[in-house]
Amino acid sequence: DARYKTWGMDTLLYVPEKWNLKEKSGTKTLFSALKKLIKGLKSSDIIINAGDNDREGQLLIDEILEYCGWNGHTLRLRINDVNPDAIRRALGDMKDNALYRGRYMAGQARMKSDWLLGLCLTRFVTVSLREAGYDADVISVGRVQTPTLGLVVDRDGEMRNFVPSIYFDLRAVLELDDGRKITGRWVPNSALEARLDAGKRITESGLAGELAGRLDGVKGVIIKAARQTRVTPPPLPFSLSKLQMAASRKYDITDTLVHAQKLYEAAYITYPRTSCEYIPEGHFKDVTRVMDAIRVACPSLSDMIAGVDSGRKSAAWDDGKIAEHHAVLPTSRIPPDDALSDKERKIYELVCARYVLQFLRNYEYEETVAEFEADGEVFRTVGRTVSNLGWQGWDKTDSQDGGDSDDGGGEILPSVRQEEEGTVRASVAEKAVQPPKSYTYHGLIGAMNNVHKFVKDPDIRMKLKEVQGIGTEATREAVLSTLFKRGYLEKTKKQVSSTPLGRLLIGILSEGKACVMVRPDMTALWEGTMTEIENGSAALESFISEVADMARDIISDRLAIPSMISNVPGITKQPGCLTEGCDGFLRRIAMPGKPAFFSCPLCRATFSDMNGEPAPRREKSQSLAESPCPMSCGGKAQKYEGKYGYFWKCSCSPDVTFKDECGVPAVREARLEAPCPVKGCKGKAVRFERKSDGSAFWKCGACGNFFEDSDGVPVLREKKEKRRARGK
Repeated sequence: DARYKTWGMDTLLYVPEKWNLKEKSGTKTLFSALKKLIKGLKSSDIIINAGDNDREGQLLIDEILEYCGWNGHTLRLRINDVNPDAIRRALGDMKDNALYRGRYMAGQARMKSDWLLGLCLTRFVTVSLREAGYDADVISVGRVQTPTLGLVVDRDGEMRNFVPSIYFDLRAVLELDDGRKITGRWVPNSALEARLDAGKRITESGLAGELAGRLDGVKGVIIKAARQTRVTPPPLPFSLSKLQMAASRKYDITDTLVHAQKLYEAAYITYPRTSCEYIPEGHFKDVTRVMDAIRVACPSLSDMIAGVDSGRKSAAWDDGKIAEHHAVLPTSRIPPDDALSDKERKIYELVCARYVLQFLRNYEYEETVAEFEADGEVFRTVGRTVSNLGWQGWDKTDSQDGGDSDDGGGEILPSVRQEEEGTVRASVAEKAVQPPKSYTYHGLIGAMNNVHKFVKDPDIRMKLKEVQGIGTEATREAVLSTLFKRGYLEKTKKQVSSTPLGRLLIGILSEGKACVMVRPDMTALWEGTMTEIENGSAALESFISEVADMARDIISDRLAIPSMISNVPGITKQPGCLTEGCDGFLRRIAMPGKPAFFSCPLCRATFSDMNGEPAPRREKSQSLAESPCPMSCGGKAQKYEGKYGYFWKCSCSPDVTFKDECGVPAVREARLEAPCPVKGCKGKAVRFERKSDGSAFWKCGACGNFFEDSDGVPVLREKKEKRRARGK
């Protein structure tokens, strides 16, 4: 719609009456082939929708069928495992595709709402900056990208505002009568809670000294002594986000999905866009072939493979935990030595190593928890002794265990019994409170996946946990890439931080009604409605209407743009308009092959560019005379000399000019208008008369072209070559 081409406050929200799809140029050949096949089918033929099981998979295939006008019978094939037996079972359990119409409508809801709200608020922020006098590039806003940026901006703010402080670590050694010793850390006393900080730490040196002095040398008694054998199984196989985190942590790879997709297309790994970490039980019969392939393809894992038990079945093999897709796994296909790039090789070996871990022994240890009491104060320590290192001997990156340094560091404790007594020696160590750390790339992926941890509302938090955060496994990497490309985030070594532009955007949105875009809550609320659309208890049209109403509400509250923005790349202060009485700002416009100039969107005046600054109008454009305004506004009209002769203007009508009649301003008669003769232009051509000889010509205000007059109608001008040929 041409009305929305110009960005302004009156054209922010666009809700299409009809949502049109457009064929992608990059897949035109494939789509043309599909369309031809579909068009050639008879009404008695059957199409099988074999798209992914999830909402997006249903959407992608159904919209193709709808776009191609298919009205015949369609069956739905739902496959979450490419194992031949699983495919055979799925083929025998196909259902009518119409049963999944709700899932298609829910996909439409997500697609349309993201488009509508993102487009509206992107224009809102951009136009608000421009109207405040800043020359700003397009400032994009989105349901997923903006809350993600907000996470980093918040963390950077915590780091900037961090105030160094110290606390006092109170510990005590209980020496039993036979010389055995255990060291425990003080358990905060509820009676002293008001004197502790938010982390329940002692921050008063006097309190720490008082406790240590009171306890030193007194008798202590063991009130708890428990020993337990603990087992930690291998970490589950990779979901995409866990693979992205591992690749980033170990190799600083930030485009994991690109390389995983290539490995998948070459059949070296299974489908990568998955949030699942479990393996179908039917895959267990392929273990030997897959392990043989890993043994050949990954010599670096040979020592690890030597300790595997191929008959061992870890908790990863569980059909009940698999919905749309299973975990990312290696296949039995062996990549040739020179087939993989460096990044592909690293990602492939990560996938293989995680698979091998499933066949190694559990990490086993004896854990001892001891507590002793002295003069009403309790001290606690945890000790552990490793009995079998198991898989942790090869991979410690996902250890679910580890020494608890707050409770004694996980050292080996002597055997103790409840009610044993000894002498207490107390000590105090001064320690510094550690500041928050910058996000890393893998930490940010994890934060998006577990964004519920940053939400206070329990209902919102639960819903975000259910949907596994903001974004999807397939889009998180692209969202982060977009934030880097648009200059909102930057990466220094492994640290990710916000840029001045990113902090400016979050600051602008954090005030007023636009603050909903900074929080992840919207994803939870939308997911709830989309689930209702999927099961038929809510309507797509109503949801889109609600999203449009929300957008209207947000843009009804003008953004608070700072009066002075400096040192933000892409944001520069615009000069004020040079037209007397105009409060607009000038935008510098540079087009290829033409001189740059400045334009005011408010009064439409233009000014020449002089070394990057707007130049005042030349002398001839200054007022030549004054006369009462013909609109009877009570003011004076000013006389000017223009390209086509004298004309008059008055401040009461800045967009209107008056003709000159014998040195007096007069209201112009309505000019003749006609449809523009340029093909595809929907503008109107207006009739003018030349100053030199009074002959007529036409000009279109939409496309800017000039036309000859032929019996009162605009016609296209002949090209110079045709005129020359006709003259010859």
